[in-house]
Amino acid sequence: MINAARLQQFIPFEDLSENALQELLPHFAPVRLAQRGVLFKRGQQDDRCHYLLEGAIDLVNDHFEVTQLNGEDEGNFLALDATHLIHKYSAVAVSDCLIASLPRRYLELISTWVEVARSLESDEETDWLEALLTSELFNRIPPGNIQQLLSRFEEREVTLGDVLIQEGDEGNECYVIKQGKAVVTRRNGKGKQEETLAALSNGALFGEDSLISSLPRSATITMSSNGIVMVLSKNDFDTLLKTPVLEYVDPQQLDELIENSDTGVIQLDVRTQQEAAMAPVARARNVPLAQLRSQMDNFNRDFIYVVLGEGRAEAAAYILSEAGFEVKILRH
Repeated sequence: MINAARLQQFIPFEDLSENALQELLPHFAPVRLAQRGVLFKRGQQDDRCHYLLEGAIDLVNDHFEVTQLNGEDEGNFLALDATHLIHKYSAVAVSDCLIASLPRRYLELISTWVEVARSLESDEETDWLEALLTSELFNRIPPGNIQQLLSRFEEREVTLGDVLIQEGDEGNECYVIKQGKAVVTRRNGKGKQEETLAALSNGALFGEDSLISSLPRSATITMSSNGIVMVLSKNDFDTLLKTPVLEYVDPQQLDELIENSDTGVIQLDVRTQQEAAMAPVARARNVPLAQLRSQMDNFNRDFIYVVLGEGRAEAAAYILSEAGFEVKILRH
């Protein structure tokens, strides 16, 4: 029998709670292997990963050298020969065995979330509503809007491997994770290799950038566990979140702001570097929208930021407001 406590002895599941593993159990398939049975062969492509729970397995390489692994061994904490999609070993049962088998793509999602969350010291147990209401963004929304906003969210059950947002698609919803975990990935460069950007957990709000800018989705969000997400439509987002948060200034008001402000005023051009080079804006600092989140640590919270860059300016202003900056959008 496969149980959560047993799975916690394997990497990467040792960093997941027993409750989280309990939700994963339906994705594992039990495999009973009789003595001398073959689990997989050398050179075979395998889209599943296998964990030895009971019994003993011989791993045989191309020189016919044998490494024996027992379910009770301290060294039995990894999936069997799972480093590569093509097996380098054959796996032959020495005795009757029980094996837990999981689709490889699920394991990659779980491993990615665990590694990124660990590096960010993510708190996966945070209550979603508490996280949302205590964010910088909600400090800027009228109390009446907050009550309406919470009533407009639609609850939706999701499962491990579900793609909530696909890079390049048009956006018509944004999401908050009520329960569960997800990873953020993006295609990188001409080779279209995928890079992992973030690990999300309870209380994370995402998908709003595309709603504000009307640009295609900039990343892919995939669930790395079962869970529940709260979904907000574009219309409700625009009315209850976007409109109250964003502030606009015209060129004359910008001049007055620069002249009369007690603090610094920074003009931020969020167009691409190529666009900014072809039509530069005097005294504006160029930070492309795609790089904004990674550059925000270098910004000064004592300054006022005035953002320009057509539709992308609204997305940038929202991101900065969400992070607690004072920001306005230059209207032409």
